[in-house]
Amino acid sequence: MSTNAWVATDVGLLRGIHFKSEKNTVVTYDQVSKDNEIVSLTKASDCSELLCTLKSNLINVFDLTQNIYVNQYEMEGDLLTAFEIGAILLSVAKNGQIYVWKDEEITEKLKVGQNIECCSPTPNGKIITGGKENELKMWDIATQKPVFTSKNVPRDELDIRVPVWIRSSSTLKTDSNIICVGTQFHQYRQYDIRVKRRPIIDISWGELPIISLTTSDSHCYLGNGKGDVGELDLRMVKNICKLKGASGSVRSLALHNSEPYLASVGLDRHLRVHNTNTKELEYKFYLKNKLNCVVFTDDVIQEKVVEEGEDIWDQLEDSAPSKRIKL
Repeated sequence: MSTNAWVATDVGLLRGIHFKSEKNTVVTYDQVSKDNEIVSLTKASDCSELLCTLKSNLINVFDLTQNIYVNQYEMEGDLLTAFEIGAILLSVAKNGQIYVWKDEEITEKLKVGQNIECCSPTPNGKIITGGKENELKMWDIATQKPVFTSKNVPRDELDIRVPVWIRSSSTLKTDSNIICVGTQFHQYRQYDIRVKRRPIIDISWGELPIISLTTSDSHCYLGNGKGDVGELDLRMVKNICKLKGASGSVRSLALHNSEPYLASVGLDRHLRVHNTNTKELEYKFYLKNKLNCVVFTDDVIQEKVVEEGEDIWDQLEDSAPSKRIKL
């Protein structure tokens, strides 16, 4: 049975969930332990594999067709995440050291500053980084130089400098010029690198850090430390709409590639799937362990149901006369 989503836990378990069944696939690397905690989960470029970044500084490659681990990379430093851009693999450490892998060998090294807390690829093949007292930057891997560096917001009303602490970031799916950011101080900020270095939108949301963030072409979805999941329409930025049903610190959000579904996981041990059109909670699973990451597969979740005889009636021509005949 194919799975609709994969979630990663704080004890190294990888769980495959099928939304139409109560059963799920459980895979573990080595042994169930806090040392094997999966801190990041990303899909490979061809969507056939998962890259599992472990707390023990290992990157395990999981084959989605065989449901087994097929490769492993060992790193130094406290790993944050790993992801692919085309044919290359990037491993990112919290100290700002990025290794570029090609054909299972390190070909380049890149330093992006200290205290990195978020790093993700962009649609145009670059990466964005940010962290504690580390401004938002967009990097060109080929030149190893930033093509954009943000500028801190102005001082507050008491003339005190506002600290920089970026917790989550993402560009739009089809536009690398728009960058959405969540901060430790519950601020949502949006940058347009074509316009200026400071944010064009700066909104306060909730009272706790915005830990997770994901985007579509027109919406941004946020998750914070309280357990709230919010939706922001980027076409008319007003209030952030809160989706019902979430609780516990939201550690990861994921959007389905082709269907209107948003998955969220966190410390309350539940996987929740909302319909982004109706805003309703459609699926909910209790998975026993604290959950750190979630990704969708490309499998269809909601199949179109055709009632018996419906296709026949659609093919019949309208036999009613188009005009009334007066007798």
